[in-house]
Amino acid sequence: MKRSAILIIFIFTLPLLSGCTGFSNPKISESEAKQIIIENRTVDIGKVEIISISREWNKYVIRWENKDNCESGTDYVHTQSGKLTNGSRSIC
Repeated sequence: MKRSAILIIFIFTLPLLSGCTGFSNPKISESEAKQIIIENRTVDIGKVEIISISREWNKYVIRWENKDNCESGTDYVHTQSGKLTNGSRSIC
């Protein structure tokens, strides 16, 4: 009984001891993340439009589309560094 109680306490305190890095305040704002996507995904044809943005742990998940270019995708922007990570992209 005591072992299971100690294990449960350990499991719940581990995120606190590790600093909860996934929940830290982002250095990059949502609007900055949107601008990163627009700058990196805009091509000669059409304009990139942000469909949705959400925050998951240490990254923004941004869905975008370019109707004129028949292209869409999901990219990830790190909330601390602003580094763009390609997710998925499709062309009609």
